[in-house]
Amino acid sequence: MKTGRNDPCPCGSGKKYKRCCLSTSYIETGKEESIRARLVQELLRFFKKNFADRLNDAHSIFWGDFEPEKYLDKETLYLADINFWEWIVYDFIIDEGNDKTLIDLYMENNRKLSSDEHRILTMMKNSVISLYEVQEVFPEKGLLLKDLLLGGEYDVSEKAATRSLRKWDIFAARVLPVDGMYIMSGSVYPYPLKQKERILADIYSEYEEYKQDFPDATIDDFLKKNSDIFNFYWYDLIQNPPPMKFSTTSGEPLLFSKAIFEIKDKEDVINGLKQIEGFEQDKNGFGWFDKRDKDGSATIFGNIEIKGDTLTLECNSKERLERGKKLILENTSGAISHKIDSFQDPMQALKSHEGKSEKKKENEIPMEIKQQLYTQFMQKHSEKWLKEKIPALEGKTPAQAVKTKAGKKKVIDLLKLFENGEEHNRKEGRPYYDLSWMWDRLGLKKEE
Repeated sequence: MKTGRNDPCPCGSGKKYKRCCLSTSYIETGKEESIRARLVQELLRFFKKNFADRLNDAHSIFWGDFEPEKYLDKETLYLADINFWEWIVYDFIIDEGNDKTLIDLYMENNRKLSSDEHRILTMMKNSVISLYEVQEVFPEKGLLLKDLLLGGEYDVSEKAATRSLRKWDIFAARVLPVDGMYIMSGSVYPYPLKQKERILADIYSEYEEYKQDFPDATIDDFLKKNSDIFNFYWYDLIQNPPPMKFSTTSGEPLLFSKAIFEIKDKEDVINGLKQIEGFEQDKNGFGWFDKRDKDGSATIFGNIEIKGDTLTLECNSKERLERGKKLILENTSGAISHKIDSFQDPMQALKSHEGKSEKKKENEIPMEIKQQLYTQFMQKHSEKWLKEKIPALEGKTPAQAVKTKAGKKKVIDLLKLFENGEEHNRKEGRPYYDLSWMWDRLGLKKEE
C-alpha cells in the first residue's frame, strides 16, 4: 500500500511520512517512462505523416485569435510549443466523426503493440490535465501537489520544476503514474495565485453547461474534451492582463493625490494645524497619522509640506485628500486658500520611471542587515494585521473571520497569498519573512 503523507513514516522514526522520508522517496526514471517518451515521438511522427492537414485546425482551436509570436519571448514561445504539441498528442480530436484522438488512431494502426506499450498508451489516452497547487517543494527532487479539481495529492518526481515553483503556486499540468511514481508529462500552464478562485469557478461553470448536452459526463470527461481551456486561461492573462488594483489599508482605491494651498498668514496656519488630532509637526511641515497603537505605530494618512507661502498636502487616496483638505480649511480660519488638486494613477507613476537608470549606491546595505530590518518590519506588520478589520474579510479581523467556514477559507487564501510572495522573495534572493507562526496563532492547518 502507498504510504500517505500524514501516515507514520515506514522507517520507524515516529514522525509523519511528510516530515521524514517523503523528500527522499523519489526514484530515477525507469522502463515505463522510457517507453512513454519513445511513444510520444512515434505519435508525433504519426501525426505529421498522416494528419498534417489538420495542423491549421489544431492551431485555431488551441490558440484562437491569440498570436504567440507577437506576445511571447523566445523562451516562453518554446514552452508554449511544447504545450501545443502535447495537446495534439493527448487530447486533440482528429477523427471528429468517431470522436477519436491521435492515440486512438495510432493504437488502431499498430496491432502488434507489446503489452507494455498498450498499457502505457491506454494510461496516456485516459489522462487529463488538471489544476494543481504546490503543497511542498523538495529542491532538486520533486513536489507535493494537490489536485484542485479532481481531488487527491501526488508526490511528483520532477527535478527541473523545483527550481522555479514555490509553495502555493498554482498551475495546470498532466500528472502521469509511471514506474511506481508520479511524473509531469511536460506541459505546464502557470497562473498567478490570485487567479485561483476565478479559474476554478469558471471551470465548474463550464462543466455545468457541458452537462446540459452530456448529462452523464464526469468532470474528467469534461477536462479531457476541453483541455485547451487551460491554454486559454494562460494566454488570456498575457493578452489581456487584469488591471492592477491598489488600495489603502482602509480599502480605498490607491491614487496619488495632491492639494496645493496658498498661505496668507503662516503663523496662523501652523498654529491651526497643531490643533488637528493626528497632525504631528516635523522639520518640513506635518505628518498626518491615524490613532497610534500601544507600540507607537500608526497608519500614515498624509504629509503636509510648507515652503514659503505654499502648503502642499499629499495623500495616497482621493478620499483621504478630501478629508485632509476639510480639516486644514476648518482649522486655519481663512489664513489659507485652496488653489488646485492633482491626481496620478499608481501605474502611471511606475511607467514614468521606466527606462531611468538607477545609480548603484556606493554604500550598499549588507543582506543580513536588510533581512534583519525586513523581519522586524514584517513582524510588527503581521501582528497588527491579525488585529485589524480587513475589507477582504468583510470588515472582520482574521481572528473573527476564522470562526465561520467561509471566513476561514478567506483567511487561508490570504495567508497562502502572503506566504507565496515570501517564498518567491526567498527564491529571488530578496529579504523574506516566515509566516508559519500566523497559521498556528489562528489555529489553522495548511492542509485545510
